[in-house]
Amino acid sequence: MVASAAADALGAPFEFGPALPPTKALAMVGGGAFGWAPGEWTDDTQQAASVLTALADDPSEGLVDAVAARLQAWFDAGPADVGNQTRGVLGRVGRDGLSMVDAAAAFQAANPNAAGNGSLMRTGPVALAALGDLPAVARLAADVSRLTHPHPDAVDACVLWSVAIARATDGPGAAPDWVDLVGAGLEVLEPDRRGLWRDRLDACRTTPPEAFTPNGWVVSALQAALASIAQTTVPVGEPPCAHLRLAIERAVRIGDDTDTVAAIAGSLLGAHWGATAVPYSWRRVLHGERTRGEAKLRLADLDRLARLAAGGGAPGAQGWPGVASLLPHYRDECGAPPLAAELVDGVVVGNVHAVSDQVNRVDAVISLCRMGTDDVPPGVEHHVIGLLDTTAADNPNLAFVLADTADLIHAVVADGGTVFVHCVQAQNRTPAVAAAYLVRHGGLAPDAALDRAQVCTGTRPQPFLADGVRGVVPA
Repeated sequence: MVASAAADALGAPFEFGPALPPTKALAMVGGGAFGWAPGEWTDDTQQAASVLTALADDPSEGLVDAVAARLQAWFDAGPADVGNQTRGVLGRVGRDGLSMVDAAAAFQAANPNAAGNGSLMRTGPVALAALGDLPAVARLAADVSRLTHPHPDAVDACVLWSVAIARATDGPGAAPDWVDLVGAGLEVLEPDRRGLWRDRLDACRTTPPEAFTPNGWVVSALQAALASIAQTTVPVGEPPCAHLRLAIERAVRIGDDTDTVAAIAGSLLGAHWGATAVPYSWRRVLHGERTRGEAKLRLADLDRLARLAAGGGAPGAQGWPGVASLLPHYRDECGAPPLAAELVDGVVVGNVHAVSDQVNRVDAVISLCRMGTDDVPPGVEHHVIGLLDTTAADNPNLAFVLADTADLIHAVVADGGTVFVHCVQAQNRTPAVAAAYLVRHGGLAPDAALDRAQVCTGTRPQPFLADGVRGVVPA
């Protein structure tokens, strides 16, 4: 969900524009035909967030109806941009008592060849509703597509992509054969459709992504996204998860429906590489609407909704995600005196027990542990980083996360801000990130940086985290 939304926002300024050269630097600049703010996602993620909210709120009985209600509320609120087919369907709902499915059928009857990409761009969250049950994912993907896009091409595309996302969430590892990953879903399509789709998918191995234009047709949109992923090489000399950024940028550079193709690609890339592979330079400014008139969502909101959707709509221990505060839990489970020590000018490191005091002194808090929604007040920039102090296997993107977090700290300080970096007890994650920052932006060698971090926190991170610090290179 995070990767898809970030890709959508990255591509928004170039929607319906020409192809971009490989030398074109891409950043969250905003703009485009609808004047998006930097880091603001478009209608692609607005609809995906509507689907996601329905999964998080109503994960079982009446799920498709809940999705339909959310999509209708989104449309009725007057979003800035709506695809032609989606507008044609949702604008008919209620006329002569038409349900959304009936309105979609009527639109399709009047436009028999209509097979836009509007349902594929929002299908990513569907996989979260039934992880581990691929037939259930396929059924839900088909039903959610049919709400607005009942053409067999659109339905099949959503089924294939959603099943691939569900399969990809088994965990990061070596990059899969991406075409085979999507092709594994052929078995859930109607038999007479499999050969057609096998040819369409195989074309993504060698046909340049730029050839799949225009990509408003759902098939060419899927092919453009898949070709961008499959034909982007996993980099050598960088963490493998950098493939996510490179593939998303390739999808944006295709041109035409840039935000949509990128969002489609991002949903599958994020499922495999994880949200921690999305650069924080993108995540830091990521935001947007779900429904006009509601409070805007940010990264933490997408994360919370996605975790609830994947958990069947119910929070886990201590009411997380969504609990207002986890500070009482941390006090009860691992009470200790507050720790806050200056690492360098502008950067303070410590433990969770110092958060309540430090939020009144700093401009940004970087949490390396779970936090409640109200533990950091709205006026203070807050980021929660996915770093675990368990095992190396639980941190497949460790080298990237350490360097990326160090860059985030540097960006805040370079803007004149002050940062408090903490985990629960400042025993592993905090000294690891502190040392990574000193390596990347402080001019220290890894072991000297680890020594300095130990002086501040009183501990040295466990070996796998220390090894991760040794893999960080200066910026």
